[in-house]
Amino acid sequence: MHCDFRQVGGPASVSPGRSRNAFTLIELLVVIAIIAVLASMLLPALSKAKGQAQASFCLNHTRQLVIATHLYSGDSGDWFPPIQAQITGGESSWRAYLYRYVGQNAHVYDCPNEKVEVYSSARRAGQKTGAGKPELLGQFKDGEIDIPSGIGAVNVHWTSSTATPPFGRPKGYEDNVCRWSKVERASQLILFGDGNSDINGVWPRDRWWIWKEVGDPATAGFNRLAQGDKGSVRHNHKANYSFADGSAQLLDGGRIPCNTTECWWSAKADTHRPG
Repeated sequence: MHCDFRQVGGPASVSPGRSRNAFTLIELLVVIAIIAVLASMLLPALSKAKGQAQASFCLNHTRQLVIATHLYSGDSGDWFPPIQAQITGGESSWRAYLYRYVGQNAHVYDCPNEKVEVYSSARRAGQKTGAGKPELLGQFKDGEIDIPSGIGAVNVHWTSSTATPPFGRPKGYEDNVCRWSKVERASQLILFGDGNSDINGVWPRDRWWIWKEVGDPATAGFNRLAQGDKGSVRHNHKANYSFADGSAQLLDGGRIPCNTTECWWSAKADTHRPG
């Protein structure tokens, strides 16, 4: 009789040449370390790509605001909207005039890269948390001007002078509201840009325009970078700007002309020329 001494159901023997299916602890640690190194290399690139995407949204928003300005002017006898005006019970900002022309979309006034001064949050300047007042957005109500926005309108040379700002203010202020007929070089007139010019933090109700805070506002030499405007360096030390002809660019704020031959902040192209 043949006897089979193999144990039924017993463990199978492992031949010397058979490979293992499990990882050792050391191998797992090596894999984790490799993944960590790759992640550290990829995250900055992903962060940069995200910032560039947000900057593109911001640039598009400034362009939309130019289109809205053209639409408003077409319904308003060629006049630009005032950057600020008196209303019942207080003051307004330019944003209320353009609100219906941007589809009542408060996000158009913001730059995604700006996380604090966000118009669509409806929070007033300095209010970083808590509920805002959305009922004020785009409305001609006192308190709307207390809400900052990531994008500002240009009122650099804000005095009554030959340096006509694109967005002036009516009687009771400087009486220098602009018309399109005063614009000499639409391709060289900035209407909107990143941020605002409240460099000293003393104008909490006016954080929605770009203006000359230092020196005589009617004179040449406005330089956002030298003035210290935070919005002028929002996108890798540059900022987005849109022009009266509908174009938009990412520009170095220190290189925007404001001299005796040309000024991109004034409706009159050579507004600072002597005599």
